[in-house]
Amino acid sequence: MSIAADISIRDRLRAETRPDHDRLENGLRLADPGLTPARYRAVLERFYGFWAGWEPRLAAALGDDAFFAPRRRLYLLQDDLRALGIRPEGLPACLPPPLRDRGEAMGSLYVMEGSTLGGRVILKRLDEIGLAEGARSYFAGHGEATGAMWRSFLARLEAEPDAEAVLRGAKDTFATLADWMLEG
Repeated sequence: MSIAADISIRDRLRAETRPDHDRLENGLRLADPGLTPARYRAVLERFYGFWAGWEPRLAAALGDDAFFAPRRRLYLLQDDLRALGIRPEGLPACLPPPLRDRGEAMGSLYVMEGSTLGGRVILKRLDEIGLAEGARSYFAGHGEATGAMWRSFLARLEAEPDAEAVLRGAKDTFATLADWMLEG
């Protein structure tokens, strides 16, 4: 399905990646009543494996550490896992999506920055299963700055000249992330 070129990149991404987003969200079921501390730990381990490969690849493809540095979240996963008694260094890593250029990197970052918004909903579920604050920083994302960070990201996203590359990067990231997270 192709969307008209006169709509925003964000609207196009939202429309064209909806099935990819739904596959991931429905597969993870993090807001479901059946979430347990053990399942949460397993999910964090998988997210760590994705971020361990993705974060350096994204940084290299984007080539803008001043913009990306405050969006890094691998360290949050490391902290959460350690708070749960897990050493993240020995966990398996995921082969990240290719991210061949800046446009694909921005599409990929759209997926992961967008997840900070969903993390706010997941935090409520984590309250219900009694997880300590020290084991839930990944889903807290950027905390009170989440909205402002998202808006600043969207401003940069809309300035990207190659919408096709952005879409490719988002779709590749959703596919890689879903395959990795839902494996097994």
